[in-house]
Amino acid sequence: MAETMLTIARRKTTRNFVGALPEMTAIAEIAKTVMLAPYGGATGIPRDEGRKVFIFPPNTMARTEAVNLIHGVIRKNAFRLRWLLKCVPWLRRKMRPFSARLDTIAAGGIPGFRQATYFVVVAERKGFPPVEKQSLAHAMQNMWLAATDMGLGFQLVSATGLMAGNRAFLKPLGLDGGKWALDGCLIGAGADPSHGNRETPTPASYTVIA
Repeated sequence: MAETMLTIARRKTTRNFVGALPEMTAIAEIAKTVMLAPYGGATGIPRDEGRKVFIFPPNTMARTEAVNLIHGVIRKNAFRLRWLLKCVPWLRRKMRPFSARLDTIAAGGIPGFRQATYFVVVAERKGFPPVEKQSLAHAMQNMWLAATDMGLGFQLVSATGLMAGNRAFLKPLGLDGGKWALDGCLIGAGADPSHGNRETPTPASYTVIA
């Protein structure tokens, strides 16, 4: 239990990846944990048919094309959000921080894509009840903790979810549009510990209901 708590406490978002590319065997071990994550058994979809993992190593044509597609969608969404905030002033206070962050990514891209990282995409088949997003969250957390335990850096790429209806992105994966939910992450070696975000629990972080 103490080791598990230590891994959870060390888990953080990596914003900068340094060092050499990890061995593919390490990434394969992390990817295996995806299949150990909880899933929506009530949907009737067997886990091995309803969950798929795709690994994009750096410096490959497939990864470059996937990253360009993601960046293109981010740029479109940044433009649409700026237009919305111009037309609907009362939304500015609520949505301006996200809009500013989206503009930054639209201008410069996601730095981890240019570094020595593996881009891992997890696909979860949609069913009823619709619990694919929860299942994806469990899968991401499994990989995150496994990467942390191996001393590797991890960054969620939430924009991957926007590609679930993008035919050009789905075609190399062999997935049909509208039938799958997606999520993704970057995993790399030698993560700089000074470039991470960690949530520190406080004594008041929970409430006991008796």
